[in-house]
Amino acid sequence: MATTASSTASLDRASSGETLESGENATSLRFDLVISEMENILLDPAFRTLQDQFYEKYYHEFEDRDENKLICMDIFKEYVHLVENFLERRLSSALPWFNMPEFVGLCRNSVRPDSTDGDVFDIMASLADFNTFKEFILAYRKEQEGTALDFSDLILTTALHH
Repeated sequence: MATTASSTASLDRASSGETLESGENATSLRFDLVISEMENILLDPAFRTLQDQFYEKYYHEFEDRDENKLICMDIFKEYVHLVENFLERRLSSALPWFNMPEFVGLCRNSVRPDSTDGDVFDIMASLADFNTFKEFILAYRKEQEGTALDFSDLILTTALHH
């Protein structure tokens, strides 16, 4: 229980901009704090609106095939720029000590393949990998065109009576 209280106090100090103790624990704490704040940002309707507006503008350029139009790479670069700037502004506002290049370095050095589940890492992958981005935008296209798989018939609800 003391460890949890100590960790919470450290997170509070870190988020308020106080200097953290040096070493691996401080790096890990900063990384965890950034990931936590990114989760909050990704849940914010402003982020979803930004992403949906971008997808809406460009989804028709993408097709589910191996060959890509030349414009697709330019669209990807625009997406990366847009999302990185949005995240960096929001993270810097919430965490005054935040530094995007430092965070990217932490991701490269700290993230283990078995610990990368979740929306934050999906978004980070879409910024680093064209094919991941393409999967996201193709899923959006399928939703817009009504060709996405519909699993609603597989859901069964049952009232429980005691």
